[in-house]
Amino acid sequence: MTPLNMTQIAVAAVLATSCGAAADQFAIRTAAPVKAASPQLLDALHIREIETVTINGAHFIVLEAKNEGYAEAYIFANGIVAEALYRIGADWTGTGMSALPIEQREGFFAPTLCEFCTG
Repeated sequence: MTPLNMTQIAVAAVLATSCGAAADQFAIRTAAPVKAASPQLLDALHIREIETVTINGAHFIVLEAKNEGYAEAYIFANGIVAEALYRIGADWTGTGMSALPIEQREGFFAPTLCEFCTG
């Protein structure tokens, strides 16, 4: 097997595994409630809006996206004034997380970099 063939196989393997990767869940903190995005935008970005919640006076949009870049694209394209972006360390809709009161779920938010956030 030539080095070129090995490189091509390696690239194909990386692409095959990265394209099928599971999406992560994110929470976007906003100062005011935000309306849902259009179905066309959600389809284009491969994003699923899960829920909007208010925790201790802060508004959050919980969504599922491939990575932070997709969440940031959602913020930008939907014209959201975001204060912060968090990666959620557990499945928001899973049995354990959904059994918790909303206020306790914030403990699973891990701050992540966000180019379009004001905070």
